[in-house]
Amino acid sequence: MKPEILFLSRNYPPQIGGLETYSYNLIQSVGRRHSVSKIVLGKARKHLLWFLPYAVFTAAARIRKEHIRRVHLCDGVMSPAGLLLKSFLPVTVSVTIHGLDITFRNSLYQTAVPPCVAQMDRIICVSRHTEQECVHRGIAADKITVIPNGINPAEFQVPESKRTGRTELAERLGIHLEGKTLLLTVGRLVPRKGVAWFVREVVPRLGDAYLYLIVGDGSDFAPVARAVGELDLGNRVFLLGRVTTEMRNRLLHASDMFVMPNREVEGDVEGFGIAALEAGCCGLPVIASDLQGLKDAVIHGSTGFLVEAENAGAFVENIRNMDLNREAVRSLVVETFDWEKISERYGEVLGLIPRAER
Repeated sequence: MKPEILFLSRNYPPQIGGLETYSYNLIQSVGRRHSVSKIVLGKARKHLLWFLPYAVFTAAARIRKEHIRRVHLCDGVMSPAGLLLKSFLPVTVSVTIHGLDITFRNSLYQTAVPPCVAQMDRIICVSRHTEQECVHRGIAADKITVIPNGINPAEFQVPESKRTGRTELAERLGIHLEGKTLLLTVGRLVPRKGVAWFVREVVPRLGDAYLYLIVGDGSDFAPVARAVGELDLGNRVFLLGRVTTEMRNRLLHASDMFVMPNREVEGDVEGFGIAALEAGCCGLPVIASDLQGLKDAVIHGSTGFLVEAENAGAFVENIRNMDLNREAVRSLVVETFDWEKISERYGEVLGLIPRAER
C-alpha cells in the first residue's frame, strides 16, 4: 500500500524532548489510521546540518518512487526543505508550528523561516497564540488551523496502590509529606517558566502546610536554588533535578496541584504547555499563568485555573481555594486531548482517508 503522507522531523526518539514526543506521537497515531512514511532524525541537534539536505534528497526520491502526494513537516525549521520539495515536485506540503520555531529572535532566521512557512499549503498551529505570531509575520490566516498538542494517557499510568500513598515516596525523596499539600512543577528550568519568581513571591505567603516540588534542570536551576537559600525555604521547596519517568508519574499522581507560573520573556514563548496535559491526565489540577499557549492547554475552571502572570496574590488565592475533582479533570483532559482524537483532526485537515473508508 503506497503511503498517503510523508512525515519529516528533525526531532525524534531516542532523543528526549517536547518536539521529539510530539513527532513520535503524531506519526504513530496518524499511522494507525492511514498509511504513512517518515524521514526522521533521532540524533542530537548538531546533526541537523547534514540532515536537512539528506531529508530533501531522500524525500524527493521516495516521493517519485512511491507517488506520495502529501508531505507534513513536524516543525517550522523544516520549512525551507518543504519549500524545495513543493517547488519541484507535485506535492502539497503542510507544517506544524509550535512557538519558538516562528518567534526565534535571530535576524537571519526571521528572514529565512517565516517566509518559507508562509509558502506552505497548510499550517497547523498548536495554540491560538502561535497562530497570532504567524499572522503577525505575514502568514495568511486562511491557511492556518489550530490543533492543540495531544497526550498519550498510557504513558502516565501508575499502579493503583502507588497513586495516592505517600509513605514510600516520602522515604525515597527524604521528605516528610504527611498532612502536606504538594505543589509540583515539572519541566525545563528557564526564565520564562517563572519558577524562581514563584519561589520568591508566592511560596513564602502560603505557609508551612504547602510543599513545592520542582522536577527539571536548566539555566534557571541556580537562580531557583539561590532563592530557596536566601529565603530559608529548604524545608518547603525541594529541587529534585531530573527524575525517572516512573518517579515523574508517581509525583504527578501523588501531588495535589500542578503549577506553571510562566512570565513574559521577550523572544521566548510558551507555544502550548504540554506539561499541563501530562498533569491533567493524572487528574492533577493546574494553576497556570494566563498567557501565550497556556490558554489552550488549561481549560479554565475545569482542568485548572488561569491566573494573571506575576500576580502573587492571585496565585495564592487560587492555590488555597482549589476544589476541582481529580477524576473530572482526568476525564476531560483525556476526552479532549487524547492523541487518537488529535490525530483524527490532523487527518481531516490534511485530507487523509481513513483505511476503513477506502
